Amino acid sequence: MTLLRELGLQSGTISVLGETAYASQEAWTFNGSVRENILFGKDYEEEKYNEIVYVCALERDIKLFPYGDKTLVGEKGVSLSGGQKARITLARYVKLNVGFIET
Repeated sequence: MTLLRELGLQSGTISVLGETAYASQEAWTFNGSVRENILFGKDYEEEKYNEIVYVCALERDIKLFPYGDKTLVGEKGVSLSGGQKARITLARYVKLNVGFIET
């Protein structure tokens, strides 16, 4: 929290080289498709998207959903397990902050 400047520093100094990003530990999704939850308004780029799905261990989940990543989640869609929600939240974070990962 101090790195994010949400908690004051009592003494000493903190230096951050480069950029910081924040990923909440509380997983969340909104009413929409799995893909929309991952892209969060960003453009769909198939190669990058597939890499993020792979890196975040979502391939098996997506295969189990009735309409793949176009399956709706939320009130009118499927209910997600805590693990599925966490993986989707992680994928959203990776898409927004990292983009493409070399494996």
